[in-house]
Amino acid sequence: MNIKNKQPNFKIHQPLKMLEVLGMALLCCPLFGFSQNLTSSTNINITKSWYQQPNGYAYPINIFVPPVAVPQGGFPVCILLHGNGGNGAGMINQFDEILPCHILIAPTGYQNSWNICAENSDAPDTDMINDLVNNLQGYANVNPNKIRILGSSNGAGLANRVFIENNNQGIDKICAVVSHLNEPQFHAGKFYKPSGITNPGSAFCGYDSVATPLLSRKYLSISNENDNLIPYQGGLSVVGVSFLPAETAAYQIAVYKGDTGSQLTSGTTQGNPEITEFAYLSGDVVHIKGNAMHATNETQKNYIKNYFSDCAPVLSTQDQNQSTIEFYPNPTSNLVHVKLNVALVGSVYSVYDNLGVKIYTETIHAEDLRIELGHLPAGNYIIQFLNQTIKVAKR
Repeated sequence: MNIKNKQPNFKIHQPLKMLEVLGMALLCCPLFGFSQNLTSSTNINITKSWYQQPNGYAYPINIFVPPVAVPQGGFPVCILLHGNGGNGAGMINQFDEILPCHILIAPTGYQNSWNICAENSDAPDTDMINDLVNNLQGYANVNPNKIRILGSSNGAGLANRVFIENNNQGIDKICAVVSHLNEPQFHAGKFYKPSGITNPGSAFCGYDSVATPLLSRKYLSISNENDNLIPYQGGLSVVGVSFLPAETAAYQIAVYKGDTGSQLTSGTTQGNPEITEFAYLSGDVVHIKGNAMHATNETQKNYIKNYFSDCAPVLSTQDQNQSTIEFYPNPTSNLVHVKLNVALVGSVYSVYDNLGVKIYTETIHAEDLRIELGHLPAGNYIIQFLNQTIKVAKR
């Protein structure tokens, strides 16, 4: 029977037809404009079919929603992408303290991997991310313009694919941890995406279609000069694909986004353990060099926290009483004098208003710190140092 050409033997009244169309739209589209909140127990069902899973694979998705009041404009969201062999639950366990003010969304890839080139999975993971972002933007407690992507190792390869291939303006920041741009993704001076199935036997793994990444996104890469899996200086890796040099990869992104200067040959060192920052376009593109092999150290984790953060967690009264940071006067009309542990020198602090909106971030250069609040209006402010927070009243 040719169902496509079969004509019904009855007429549909126009009002009924309109209701049918509306019902189909509600089934197929996220609930934009509705008042539904995303919770840690929400079930997000995204299923994709391809030749390895012709009947469909439903991506397991772990969710963490901070148990605090919804900030003005909604929570920022960070989609966490695990490394090869990992899973979503493990990523939330790693980042719930690093990004305490974000809703964390952590899917698990097919066969615990993401499709970059030579992985076991050839799943349409970039399509899944696109559907996931569209879904998240429909919840009332989500800020639809502050969707972040953070991937580690194999997940960083997918984060880079999202940076290159996805055109949703709501994705405002990308972080690739211990896997910078590979040559399939950027070669011959251009960004590329695969037009079909990725294939390690094809030239550049099948990345043969020129891509035009959005210019609006911030980009952070973190790589280690002693990484035993992803070569910092570029070249063929044990994961079956060749990489650009890490610093060159970040510079190429900066050039694409409009930087007209030369590639930085030396960066700014900070923190303990020490890292080196290579920043372009006033921080819109940043590369962090470390010495943590195929992992991240505490200084790198803190850098992620500050690069992504839009709010500061409010400490309980008990937490504030246990703070080891000495500061005075409080309240103040101008300066706050802070006495810090020497271990914090080289890290950064951030100042937030009482709504949790970050006002500015500065590097700590000495144990005796003076924080200028005179230019700010009267009110309560939160100052975040690594894992400690103080509250200051400005008169």
